[in-house]
Amino acid sequence: MTPTPNPAAFEDAVRAHLEPVREQFNYAQMLHTCLSVERFELWARVVARHRQVGGARFLSSGCGYAGSLLAYQDAGAATVTGVEVDPDALRFGSLRVAGLPNATVVAIESGPLPFVDDAFDVIESMDVIEHTPDPRAYLAELARVLAPGGLILLVTPNRLWPVEQHLDVVGPPWLPVGIADALFSALARAPWPSRDRRFRYERLRGMRTHNISARRLRNLASSLGLFLQVLPPHLYGDGWPLPRHAPWLERLAAHRFGSLIAPVRTLAVTLEHADARAARPAMRRPGAHGA
Repeated sequence: MTPTPNPAAFEDAVRAHLEPVREQFNYAQMLHTCLSVERFELWARVVARHRQVGGARFLSSGCGYAGSLLAYQDAGAATVTGVEVDPDALRFGSLRVAGLPNATVVAIESGPLPFVDDAFDVIESMDVIEHTPDPRAYLAELARVLAPGGLILLVTPNRLWPVEQHLDVVGPPWLPVGIADALFSALARAPWPSRDRRFRYERLRGMRTHNISARRLRNLASSLGLFLQVLPPHLYGDGWPLPRHAPWLERLAAHRFGSLIAPVRTLAVTLEHADARAARPAMRRPGAHGA
């Protein structure tokens, strides 16, 4: 199947929006993040190993510029819906899916999602939970709108990885968020860091509200009656969407207890209603573990 192309109006709007930061250190990365669909296509293939995507009702929680909506529509989802709080992302996401059948981008605020219970079969949460004011309430809402037999794909930076991944700054994940924000804001005003470093330090404040560890994520899932399964990268070969680690570290991260101490860069898990999981024959994969 030929991938759905980006509309010209969307690309023009994104480039115009980013023009003022053309000289910024991460301009090329931001442009690629806004325009690319490839990583979402890879994630859709990962999800398809666990739950049928064809005919599914798909939700992207924090859809950004709606690349995942294109990817899952191309993968055969019956409907693709994105929710977003950021006004720029809402505008660009709406431009990106304009004219596509059964594709919607919805504006939301913090609080309950504007959907009935059991509304979606596949839910994606990509680098969102670490920004939410109440991770448990956020995850509970995803669980509420997840249909029986459905699947949540959740990806988030790992607190055990020492680099803040949005800005490539070493140290913040290992500190309480408030202390990290205050410390690096002070460093942003110091004379010795480079201009680039000062910019990154200043941007850190307010970037995250929580650092999420595997232990905390597992506890949240268990408290909400969700079955958590770590996704072992080696099962997906070249189709794994994230950077790979050393084999020994990936094996450690895939182990039930090793995942609690493995300093991998990113946590990537699936979540299902535990009662629905228990009601069907087990399909355990090597390295999988439950909450």
